[in-house]
Amino acid sequence: MAILILALTATATTFVVMGIRQTRRTRRLARRAEERGLLFSSDDPFDIPERYRRFTLMSCGHSPRAVNVAHGRLDALPLRAFEFHYEIGHGTRRTTCRYTAVIVDMRSETGDLIMWNHTDAESTPLEARDAPGRIGCWSCRGRSDQAERLAQAAGGLAAEGLSLQIRGTEMLLSLPAARVKGRDYFTWLDEAVHLARTAGGPEDG
Repeated sequence: MAILILALTATATTFVVMGIRQTRRTRRLARRAEERGLLFSSDDPFDIPERYRRFTLMSCGHSPRAVNVAHGRLDALPLRAFEFHYEIGHGTRRTTCRYTAVIVDMRSETGDLIMWNHTDAESTPLEARDAPGRIGCWSCRGRSDQAERLAQAAGGLAAEGLSLQIRGTEMLLSLPAARVKGRDYFTWLDEAVHLARTAGGPEDG
């Protein structure tokens, strides 16, 4: 009985600590959003997994959800930044995959493109798994000239596991949270916007 009580106490303590950490993180992100002139919601007011289901990342696994959503404009481009989670497996073998992600509306169409980073190989979606091209650390499907510009502009984000996809006028960029522990989307938000500008072409880059 004593062992059972200790186990239950330890479990309860773990959940409390996790809740405190999440609350602190949410408050920190809200402050940073205000500093950048963005609106913020701890939940998902846009139903992001459904609204952006055309993006491959949104169709990975099951039970997708977005939290801690910042939204507004940077450098005149509309964007939404958020933490994205989905699950793979079932029961005791269930695992949660976590990403920080940014969706930028480039305001013009440049052609569809996907660049999936090989450092996130375990989560590679089918659309990227059989992609015909390769540039640097990415498997690519789409315009090679555009992919090469983006690869050159990605800088250190490449080694951190950056993957990206363009559908219509919008670009989704993501980093696997396991590779960037301690970093939130505000630490690379300006780089995301720069990449969206670069995708438009040399005259916009």
